[in-house]
Amino acid sequence: MRKLVFILIAYCLPLVVNAQEADMRISELINTSNWFALEKEYPLLKDSIQYDFVGLMAEAMIAQNFNKEKEAIGMFRTLINSHQQQIGSGAALSLAEMALGNYERCGMYRLAADKANGLIDQIKTSGAPIDYTKLLDIHKRNKALSKYDSTIVIHRNTKDMIVPFTMNNSDVLFDKQTPVSNRYYIPVTIHGVAYQFMFDTGATTTYLSKRLADRIGVEYIDYSSQYGSLAYLDSMQLGDVTFKNVIALVHNGTPLDSICNIDAVLGMDLVRQLDELRIDNKNNQITLPVKKSKKPECGRNLRCTNQFLFVDVMDEKGSLVALLDSGAETGFTYNYFLKHQSEFSQLRGTKEIVTGNVDGFQSTMAIHVPSINMTICGHELNMKDVYVPYMKAKNENNDIVLGIDFFRKYNYVTLNFKDMFIVCE
Repeated sequence: MRKLVFILIAYCLPLVVNAQEADMRISELINTSNWFALEKEYPLLKDSIQYDFVGLMAEAMIAQNFNKEKEAIGMFRTLINSHQQQIGSGAALSLAEMALGNYERCGMYRLAADKANGLIDQIKTSGAPIDYTKLLDIHKRNKALSKYDSTIVIHRNTKDMIVPFTMNNSDVLFDKQTPVSNRYYIPVTIHGVAYQFMFDTGATTTYLSKRLADRIGVEYIDYSSQYGSLAYLDSMQLGDVTFKNVIALVHNGTPLDSICNIDAVLGMDLVRQLDELRIDNKNNQITLPVKKSKKPECGRNLRCTNQFLFVDVMDEKGSLVALLDSGAETGFTYNYFLKHQSEFSQLRGTKEIVTGNVDGFQSTMAIHVPSINMTICGHELNMKDVYVPYMKAKNENNDIVLGIDFFRKYNYVTLNFKDMFIVCE
């Protein structure tokens, strides 16, 4: 996302250098991917914006990052069709790819496939030296998905629905399986049988191991990637909530990936379609309330980008990119080190640590930091004796991961996906 928006703003800046201060501020926030600040400041600045496309870009990126992807599609189309001269063809292509991703996440597979194919034809006809490899993959995947209906969520609860969770998966179905401990596991019913799924806010997609997928009898889809194959499930039940037409990733069992130690993960593709849930760490249960919580005074402090959740976090240097991942441990990244390198220059204690994500694990060197302070969800958080990597890892765009130990610090954690906020009590 950061590189994508930078390319876009590179086209915008020549037009706004002499514009009003509001245009420059909005462009700066977009260029730095500071979406929380953009969401808060745009309403105060929008009446002063000189160029229409700058305001439209701000509204599109706010919709994109705060779980309003259907709304973002229309704005992207207007920017591409009516403002391509201002934003440039490269930026227009980037926006088109974002729109295609939104079509797919909204279950409009046929439309995504057709539009991707049309865009590929345009690029070929133009003869421009444009890499459309990503578009080819989007077309192939959505063409394979187009025979299926979009995922829908059916709520039958007229009162608060309570789902118990355990912190260790005792439902070991297969020999030689060592489940990941200290995670949230919740019962999900498939074809009348309950299975323990990890509740993972860091998983963009619902996952199944191949052994469980074959046991359940999923319908495999004619599309695969480095991570595994797509599969179709007619329905899954979480308490009184039914997810119909579920598309899951059947993982390929990469040995380095911790997901191999469990058989199922409930990802954000399904979870974010629930209006609100409340994690009760005192009673080991998750509640889906009928009456939704009131937005806190701080406003939106939770965003969703490509189905990753991020929390509004600040420290003395400013805003931090904080990934919310209940399937991981809390930790810092090399990006955080760069922001605080001058402060860390006098520190001496180092050790080798292991970091990782869906691509696997890797060893890196980290520096010992006695104490780190930050503000999260209106709370001052002090973290002692932490290690911050001073070597860059692969595919790290965030500064910090707020993991399961962050969730467990509080009695209650509320996630609201309608108004996009988190409350920790």
